[in-house]
Formats: sequence, C-alpha cells, structure tokens
Amino acid sequence: MIHVVGLPRQLILLLLAATLLVPQVSAANSPIVHITDITWEAEGEIGRVLIQLDGPVAYRAVASSTSIVVDLWQARHMQWRSPTITHPYVRSVRINQITDELARVRIDLLRPARYKTFLKEDSHTLIIVVIPPWMATAPLPNSVVYEQQRIRTGAGLTTAHVLRVNPEDQTLEIRPALAADMVSGFETTSVIATRYEALAGVNGGYFGTSGMPLGMVVIDGQLMTTPTDRRSVFVITREGKPAIVPFEFTGRVLTAGRASLWVSGVNHPPHAGGLAVYTRFYGPLTPPLQTAAIVRNDIVEHLTTGKILIPQDGYVLGVTPDDAELITKFIKVGDRLWLRLEVWPDLEIASAVGGGPRLVKDGQVFVPFAWEWFSPRHVRERAPRTAVGITAANKVLLVTVDGRGRQNTGMTLREMAELMVQLGARDAMNLDGGSSATMVVGGRVVNDPSDGMERPIASALLVLRRPEAAPPAIRTTTSRTKPLNPPVRSWDLEDLDPPDPTRSYPSQ
Repeated sequence: MIHVVGLPRQLILLLLAATLLVPQVSAANSPIVHITDITWEAEGEIGRVLIQLDGPVAYRAVASSTSIVVDLWQARHMQWRSPTITHPYVRSVRINQITDELARVRIDLLRPARYKTFLKEDSHTLIIVVIPPWMATAPLPNSVVYEQQRIRTGAGLTTAHVLRVNPEDQTLEIRPALAADMVSGFETTSVIATRYEALAGVNGGYFGTSGMPLGMVVIDGQLMTTPTDRRSVFVITREGKPAIVPFEFTGRVLTAGRASLWVSGVNHPPHAGGLAVYTRFYGPLTPPLQTAAIVRNDIVEHLTTGKILIPQDGYVLGVTPDDAELITKFIKVGDRLWLRLEVWPDLEIASAVGGGPRLVKDGQVFVPFAWEWFSPRHVRERAPRTAVGITAANKVLLVTVDGRGRQNTGMTLREMAELMVQLGARDAMNLDGGSSATMVVGGRVVNDPSDGMERPIASALLVLRRPEAAPPAIRTTTSRTKPLNPPVRSWDLEDLDPPDPTRSYPSQ
C-alpha cells in the first residue's frame, strides 16, 4: 500500500539505475523480495517515493517526459493503493506486477522532471527523488571551462558550444553513462547528467531504435557493448589518459564437449552462426529469444525461450531462430562453460564510448568515413554535431554545434573537423549528432536542440567529480590470448585438460 507522510531529511546516495522491458519471463531460481509498502513524501517542489522492501533487490529506473518508471526484478508487491497527491510535478504513483518476477512502480509526471535514486541499506528502502529541472545545478571547477563561439560555415553562421576539460585534475572523471544505466533504454542527456550529479556532459554514440548503443561502451572497466570494427572509440585509460582508437572484438564459448562456439557480440542481438551474450548490464530481461541458455557461475542452469530474466551472477546465451542447434546440440544443462571475450589493441581501459568517424589525426583534418563504414551523405550533410577531441597537452574538448534553424546552419563533418583543429585538437572523433546533439553544463542545457527539445538518447559522455576509489580497468590484448576481465568470467586454460590432437572439435 502507499501512504502520504512527513518528510525525512537524511538520505544515503546510491548508484543509480534504470529500466525496463515488459514480458513473459523465464527466470532462474532466486529468492523473491517483497515490496511491503510505498510512501509518498513532498516538500515544496521536491517529491520522494520510498519503496519499502524486505530484502535486497536488483532494480532499474528510467525517466521520460511523462513518467519515471522503476522496475524491480525478483520482486513482488504485497498490496496496492494509490495515494492522493498534490504536487507541481507528480500526478500519481502506481505499482503493478508485470510478471511473477518483475514489479513496476510508475511515477506519473505533470511535466518533465529529473530524478535521483538513493538507498537506505539498513532498512532496504529504495528512494526516488523527483527534482525540478531548475534545481539540478552544479558549479564548475576551474579545470572545466565552457564557452560559446559563432562560427562561419559554408552556408552562414552557427553556434559552437565548447567545453575544455583538464583530465589531470585528480578530482575529475570523464566517463560515459548509459540511459537508464542499461544497454537498452532511452533518457535525455540532462536527465542522465542529473542522476550522476555531473558537472557537464554531451550526448554519446549512435544507437538503434530500441536504445541499444551501436558500438563499444565500457564503464568502470565493464564491457557493456562490443565495438564495431574499424570505427573510432574515445577511451580513458586506467592512468586517466584520453585516446581515440578503433577496436576489434573476438569471443568464444568453449563447451564441456570441447566445441568452440563463436560469440558475435555482447548485449547485442545474435548474428547468423553465432551466440549473443546478455549480461546483467543489458537490463532485467533479454529480448525475445527462441532458444537460449541461462548460465550461472559458469554452469548451464536452464534451456528456455522468451524474454528471460538475466541472472546477476551469470549471463544468458541466445541465438537466431535458424541457429538453435548451436545451443541444443552443444550446450547441456549441468555442463560447465568457459567464456572468452577479447578486444584488441592492447590498452587498459577504464571507460570508452564508440562513435565515428575520426575527424582529426596528428593535428590534421582526417575523415576516413568509408573505412569506418559511413556513407558520403553522412559526411556531406549539414547538421547539428557533437564531437570529442584531445589536445597536444592531453586536454579533452567536448564540442556541440547547433543547426537546422534560421540562426544556425549546422556543419558538415569536414567543417566540424576544421573547427576541432582550430580549437587545438591533436585528435578528434565524431559522436552522434542531429537532433541528439546536446550539451549540459552545470545542470543546464546550453545548446539549442534542433527538435526544440531534448531528444532521448542511449548514452552520454559526462564530466564527474571523481569517487574516492578508482574504477577497475579491463585489459585488452594484442596477442588475443589474454581474457577480457568482467562483465563475465573468462575461461582459464589451466582449468581444462589439454585438447586431444587426434580429435577434431566443432567450431562455429
């Protein structure tokens, strides 16, 4: 049930989260957590929803212009009752049981708002704070400088928004963030920035219709999605150094029967002849899969179909409908699997976000669009743009250019490359643009989004105050013989008997 009560003053900040698919779930055996109560509190224009639980729970939250949705998996609500709410931003709070394992709390909004999530660890209380956009502000340190410039293009004038960030400031961290903190989701750049209390940020890389990033994303040393071959990736190394590098991915699953199966990607739909690996970073549920295997602690726990609840201590393997035999023939319940995921070249990566094409190399305009699988039209089109660059002094440039309006022409990719050189970039690459192009500084959108409002996107590149503990890094390898660290355990060859040279092993 839901009550309206007084407002507590102290909240404990947590990692934020985010959301969502609906479905038909096949779940591995995990304890069910019960939602025992939901409480609404308000003080002025700030509202809070307190979700009382009888144990720890995995969850995601996501905001749109009309709602904030919190999904809690392996959770069930005890009762349901809607309170009467009078608030300038919140219309109502509702809870529904989507499946036996997935509960959903929906905060309906009267107008767009931002939010943060908090956790009271001692009482298992999840708190969602609804914040008016005008209150979501953050002052900039001296190591982050913002400026506007009017730039002449081949079609007139346009406004460029420039952020100069000094990554040598040990109090700062430059890193990507996913919309709703999951691989498949949408949020605006300003909402993502507010959740992370970011000093500044821009929209990230390209994405598909489901909100899935199209390219490599690494956050805190965890591989979220795999790279697109040849396309440029902006990287922050474990030492805090920025770089722009194209990456390649290889992946294999070795079965107990010594079959070596090709992994086509992580948290992306499977390709023909390959397996897709869905980790907990994808979200609570996989997309619909006709044939799949649930793997927990390297052991195959279940073969199933549908939208599958992804275990927190494992992953789900999926295939295309035509490749069901890759699972049914080679993967058996109770078998141990060894998973190897590798990216190349050799770098220790703390964070990364893919985009492309490259714009600047060694201080010169360099746009290898065909090599990176971009069309000539993408290069010639005059549009709003977002780019990231690195100066000779290893400062980071985040640049957004307005367009598609009477006052702003936008830029072609060559013009964007020339601008990055003028700003001092030694290396630079393009990020997503068009109506996605957004820059947030101190909690405020400073550019002029071409749709007249922010477009929900899949990822953002943020400037944050650094947490006390440095994030782990993933190790990539030139030799392709070393395993990638998390998100899932790679196989250790010492755990295996040596292959029999007289026997042929199937390879897909």
